Amino acid sequence: MTEPLDCHATVPHPTGSPPVPSEGRRRPFDAVIADVDDTLTLDNSATELLAALGIPLQRLTGLIRESESGRLSQKVADHRLLALLTSCGRLDRPAVETVFSKIRIRPSVPTMIRDFQRAGLRVGLISASFNTYVEPTAARLGVTDRYSNVQLGFDDTDALTSVHFTIDAADLKHRQLHDFCARHQLHPSRVLVVGDSRYDLRMFACTGRGVLLAFPHNTPLRPHAWQVIDRIDELAALTSAATWPG
Repeated sequence: MTEPLDCHATVPHPTGSPPVPSEGRRRPFDAVIADVDDTLTLDNSATELLAALGIPLQRLTGLIRESESGRLSQKVADHRLLALLTSCGRLDRPAVETVFSKIRIRPSVPTMIRDFQRAGLRVGLISASFNTYVEPTAARLGVTDRYSNVQLGFDDTDALTSVHFTIDAADLKHRQLHDFCARHQLHPSRVLVVGDSRYDLRMFACTGRGVLLAFPHNTPLRPHAWQVIDRIDELAALTSAATWPG
């Protein structure tokens, strides 16, 4: 059993004091963590991959529901997901990478992330999606801190041979947030988190600074968010010291 996380533990800044922008006002945040699918992108990795393979999305959502209900062990869930992804035959790494390379990033996102980085904010991606999708997407955005859930393993011939994912994706994302904070010596309250799904809610609760990108289907999540935005480019104003009382 994993140990509970303390979201309120004191984490000293490595310099002994928090970073202060050149104009002398402390930034409201030291880092931005973003979900990837549907938050930073116009397309969804699982939807696009299954569509390319000719596999109904309902088969994946059914597997996820069954896993989250506790009816499947982790080992069985991994095996079932591998069987699903290879149900139409051999699945090669190049085919997977081709699908993911075509996923569209929202137009304003690359510039927004560069602006965050130029301002001295650390940026990380925490996604419940595939490692072979999150890693190249992070590279496209110039982000080195990236976390994924579904780990696809390929053999020497590039054929998919193994799959591992953590059933409790929300808990995994929360732990990945803590890993990010520990590595950069940041307190969670100094991290802005943006996402769009129930898997992001534990990160929202941990930081107290969760930003929900609004869609019609996630309206019930609004009470759990610190802020709700309709467009991803609205995130920039929330990180600006000028929008906070000095």
